[in-house]
Amino acid sequence: MKIRAFSESTVFGVAAPASAPQDLSLIHRGIAFLEGLGISVIRMVESYEPSGYLAGSDVDRADELNELLRRDDIEVIVCARGGYGTLRILNRIDYDAARAHAKIIIGYSDITALQLALYARSGLHSISGPMVAVEWAQDEYPFDPSVWRLLNGEIPTPLLGPRGEQLRSVQAGSAEGVLIGGNLSIICKLIGTPYLPDLEGVILFLEEVSELPYKVDGLLAQLELSGILGKIAGLVFGELTPPDSIPDRPTATYREVIDRYAASVNGPVAVGLCYGHVKSKVSVPIGVRARLNVGTDARLDVLESVVATHSDS
Repeated sequence: MKIRAFSESTVFGVAAPASAPQDLSLIHRGIAFLEGLGISVIRMVESYEPSGYLAGSDVDRADELNELLRRDDIEVIVCARGGYGTLRILNRIDYDAARAHAKIIIGYSDITALQLALYARSGLHSISGPMVAVEWAQDEYPFDPSVWRLLNGEIPTPLLGPRGEQLRSVQAGSAEGVLIGGNLSIICKLIGTPYLPDLEGVILFLEEVSELPYKVDGLLAQLELSGILGKIAGLVFGELTPPDSIPDRPTATYREVIDRYAASVNGPVAVGLCYGHVKSKVSVPIGVRARLNVGTDARLDVLESVVATHSDS
């Protein structure tokens, strides 16, 4: 299910399905940034009342999201931030409403759970990209044109970093499939639930933050032992961002861990996607077809628009 391409009449809705920012004014700053671009932004909740590490109770967070999903006038739902909590409301989402009213969900990190659940249960496409109280609230945030290009219907061929950074080869091969991915930890937590899409033949992209190599090793082992690595068509790694404090003890490198599990993939594997918990990054569409070619060089081509264009008519 695709929304129409972005226009001056496109309306955004703000949701906080996970955590709230420690400084709630960041939500206002992010909204002001969007409104400064001429975008109409709707909030269902004017002021969040955080509950511990959550933006509100499970019922309140799910109700806010469902109200946005049910509205015909809102086509893009932008998330306040990630953090934690989206998993707790997946069984409260109105998937029938999501199926009846096309939307695009923009966010990343913990929002991966929402994006993959909506794709699995309702066929909604998403963009793994900037969030209201994170990137869009920061004065020093480098403007990311890739999310607007995706919303305008452009097709990145190839998908490059903000300064033209290219993928790097790990394992040779060529594959075509639906592009699915996001945060590695969240994807692993969806295994065995009805909220993880069928990953047979997909091109899977992954990022992770604040996990040491042995933790990433364990998460990839879960993908291997569950049979996921053996059935995907290709694998692309974004940024694996280390924690701020690294213990002084024997370890492996992230690349050594990747090389170990690449052998379980029956297709191409690449690293170097400028995507994840880093300042300079690109936005990545979820649910569209893509092609991954890896030889001496590596290249990821998106093959269709994440929004409906005139050519889809």
